[in-house]
Amino acid sequence: MLKVFTVCPQGLGSSMIAKIHVRAILDKLGVENEVETAGIASIVGENFDLIITIEELKDSLKHIDPQKIIFITNFFKKSEIEKKVVEKVEELRQSGRDI
Repeated sequence: MLKVFTVCPQGLGSSMIAKIHVRAILDKLGVENEVETAGIASIVGENFDLIITIEELKDSLKHIDPQKIIFITNFFKKSEIEKKVVEKVEELRQSGRDI
């Protein structure tokens, strides 16, 4: 099971669009998943395997392990999200993670 948060400044609009894309990509890869949306302030204290967010929030996420973050340039670029999620899933699988 891979728990993922799509994070935008407020956790409402663009992160919801990303959630739909991420869930579809993980389903296609056969990865059991739980994808939720969150605002930058509400991610504190949450348990997760990955965060997918935009580059502009990099400074706000300095306290999080960078290996758990996928930075994208645009929540609406499905091809960019897919490329980076596929790369991360392959990396996790190669490290022995059972997902």
